[in-house]
Amino acid sequence: MKKVILIGLFLIFNILLFADGIEQENNRLKENPFLGHWLSYEESQLQVDLRRDFYPTDPPIGPVRNIAEFEPMEGVLIRYPFGINHNLIAAMSQETIVTTIVLNQPQMNYVIGYYNSNGVNTANCNFLLAPSDSWWTRDYGPWYVVDGNNEVGIVNFPYNRPQRPNDNDIPIAMANFLGIDLYGMDLIHTGGNYMTDGMGISASSDLVISENPGLTVTQIDQFVLDYLGVETYHKVPDPNGTYIDHIDCWGKFLDIDKILIREVPPTHSQYDEIEATVAYFEAQTSSYGTPYEVYRVNTPGDQPYTNSLILNNRVFVPITGNATYDNAALQVYEDAMPGYEVLGFTGDWYSTDALHCRTKGTADRNMLYIRHIPILQEIPAGEDIDIAAQIVPYSGEPLYADSLIVKYKINYGNYNSLVMQPTGNDNYIASIPALDPGCEIFYYIHAVDESGNNSNHPIIGEPDPHTFTVEGNPLPAELVVDPVSFTLEMSANEITVDIMELTNVGGMSMDYNITGSTEWLSLDPVSGTLLAGASTNIELTFDTTDMTQGEYTTDIIISDNREETIIPVTLTVTGSNTGEDLLINTTQILSIYPNPFNPSTTISFFIAENAENAKLVIYNLKGQKVKQLLSKSAGQLSAGKHSVVWDGKDDNNKPVSSGIYFAVFDVDDHGSDYTSVKKVILLK
Repeated sequence: MKKVILIGLFLIFNILLFADGIEQENNRLKENPFLGHWLSYEESQLQVDLRRDFYPTDPPIGPVRNIAEFEPMEGVLIRYPFGINHNLIAAMSQETIVTTIVLNQPQMNYVIGYYNSNGVNTANCNFLLAPSDSWWTRDYGPWYVVDGNNEVGIVNFPYNRPQRPNDNDIPIAMANFLGIDLYGMDLIHTGGNYMTDGMGISASSDLVISENPGLTVTQIDQFVLDYLGVETYHKVPDPNGTYIDHIDCWGKFLDIDKILIREVPPTHSQYDEIEATVAYFEAQTSSYGTPYEVYRVNTPGDQPYTNSLILNNRVFVPITGNATYDNAALQVYEDAMPGYEVLGFTGDWYSTDALHCRTKGTADRNMLYIRHIPILQEIPAGEDIDIAAQIVPYSGEPLYADSLIVKYKINYGNYNSLVMQPTGNDNYIASIPALDPGCEIFYYIHAVDESGNNSNHPIIGEPDPHTFTVEGNPLPAELVVDPVSFTLEMSANEITVDIMELTNVGGMSMDYNITGSTEWLSLDPVSGTLLAGASTNIELTFDTTDMTQGEYTTDIIISDNREETIIPVTLTVTGSNTGEDLLINTTQILSIYPNPFNPSTTISFFIAENAENAKLVIYNLKGQKVKQLLSKSAGQLSAGKHSVVWDGKDDNNKPVSSGIYFAVFDVDDHGSDYTSVKKVILLK
């Protein structure tokens, strides 16, 4: 009974605390009735007092770098009461920490219950207990920088909404919450009107000028240079002509050299202004020293498609429910950002206030940063090509030396790896060997540190690599075949599958046709196109069903744009028995079919005598075990034919990548030791 009374008192206490928290929240709303996303009339009259509660500090130790939205994030900052629905919160929580601003412990308990009821992964949730005035965390949330000691800190600024002192102090609370340094930049601003590329270029509408009437443009530029490391600060007229004047309502950096800008039909009232903004950015130079790749998203009804959130390898896009326009917008993101997962979410969105406005990424304090100016121009033929980068682990943990790799491929061939060598001061280099004229090179940089962080440059890695070409006309197509002949011995009534690899080592594409199929040999495919540098596998199936003992020969003839290549084939049939009688004394792998395969293949084998010590294991090209299909401890296998299916997954039930693997069949029993190795190819 006493326990029940105590539980009841505890519940009543929490309810009262929660009610008190709700009452505090309601009182603030009553005292601040004009807290929309817009600047209220009352707030506009208080502009002169914006800095009254702001505490400026010295800037960070230089050089300073402002972290971009598309860089690694450890979390995302939102606020309760929410401006986004639970589906979006649940999706973000699956892979990223969700930090929710709540007023107090009872409010936090309520939110946890709400999350548990709505599919949010609470293991990836934490809470910032602090008063706040609104849910626009983008506008008042912290800006993240890296100082000259490679430590992540927060830059605070006077939030351009003077009746929202609690919002204005959230960067202070967040710095304390994360345990990182805080810097006060005395420049009136708002996060929705700011974007940066992480390499010294940022952009805003010219609202930043009008909201800082006491500062010259030169002084504004000095502020962003000192506190954010921004050397080029684009300040453009707002083409939308709306009350908000925020850049995220019409544009967005997708990468260092990519920018998304909204598009409207010529009949739209802002068409000329938007096209003038596009022309402006097309004429600018990115931090790579190249013109921007400008992508356009159609917003004929002022849809908020640019107001999206990039969160690591995912992009969360506000959609409106019109499938035609929504799907087209999502496709633009997919085209511009290959390798990212693009997700659309409905909500209470407006053209001036949507998903981006109500979320704010939390920079990864331990990110592994790679700074690299890519090779994007033509390179002279016959010269080694240096790939240089600065690789800095903000965690302070050492780098794995053998993990600092340049991955590159020539034309459409397979990726090769080069280990980068240190040159001092966190700089590393690797050299791609001299290449033939006309080659197209795709490459990216990969690194891992001992904290477990890994990183690529470009950030998404292989799906969207850097690309350059070698000067001169491409070399003609040239076919290389492996192997150059086939000689095999089979029993009658047996089926064996082998692989012939075709590679185009030239600089131009080629068409090919193959002849040579017989009653006992079939080829698949027998024609196709090989791009420069690309390879393909031809499956050869040998079938000795009902064949008599003897030697059989044929020629595989491969015709391409240039010449014919002849591959001689010799098959020796060792017996004419039917069924499996011939194999009764032979332990071996009978067949792997299909091979190549996707998604699964069947490995058939024969055991001559009952065996307790048989195993079948899949290995990769490095000799690393991938999948144990049959274990010696699995018990006795009876003599005869058996089969095992491999579904293309490893021992952790994760799909393996395309490539060549080896099936190793081993029997060690009754004084005999038999091992058979067969090649297995997975194609996706």
